[in-house]
Amino acid sequence: MDALILCGGFATRLEPITLFMPKPLLPVGGKPLVDYILDDLEKLDINRVVIATNKRFEDQFEYWINNKNKNREKKIELVVEPALTNKVKQGAIKGMKYSIEKAGLNEDLLVIAGDNYYDFGLEEAVEKFYSKNGPVICVYDINSTEDAKRFGVVKVEDGVITNFCEKPEKPESTLVSTGIYAFRKNEIGLIDKYLSDNNNPDSPGYLVQWLIKNTQVNGVICKGNWADIGTVESYKKIFSEKHRETLPL
Repeated sequence: MDALILCGGFATRLEPITLFMPKPLLPVGGKPLVDYILDDLEKLDINRVVIATNKRFEDQFEYWINNKNKNREKKIELVVEPALTNKVKQGAIKGMKYSIEKAGLNEDLLVIAGDNYYDFGLEEAVEKFYSKNGPVICVYDINSTEDAKRFGVVKVEDGVITNFCEKPEKPESTLVSTGIYAFRKNEIGLIDKYLSDNNNPDSPGYLVQWLIKNTQVNGVICKGNWADIGTVESYKKIFSEKHRETLPL
């Protein structure tokens, strides 16, 4: 299995911080956010780890990767989308397809949004991936219908995702998509099929909606802590928790 970590966004809601530093490289508990994902991948049988970013943050990721690779047998790879600004970015799903093709990823694939912070580990998700037919999506019980409005909300029945709604006004559940997906190598082509049908090329949630209409999609409810660092407030919260103090901001 290979792993693709998506770090190609411009994180406009975190500006001005992210005008100069990509969100996955923001410090949390003394190390970059994306390091927590790498630490988890070390527990899995991952052959290749590919980071996908944009042209603006290419230098920052090259510097980070060069330092990480000094102590790694399996070297982290970098794919760079040509976009310099959010206005010309081709969209998250098109970016995913571009990175898969550019890196030549043609084995079973774990796809992780680079702004994820979690501590539950992905062993269970990978086990289910190899025991069931169809893609796997990691979901998390956020325990609040109000908070669920900010995410893609899923309905899971007997381990299968039966419904997905992007940022609903009235969520049917408190289970949300974490932006962590697993595809078999023969399922990667579904991304190309989705785009060739002229579907929305941006939010991965639209891809999930399409997938559950066209194939079985399995959901793994992950236990532990999870956060999508999408705003200054959510970043401050995680930063404070890791440092066990309240920021004076």
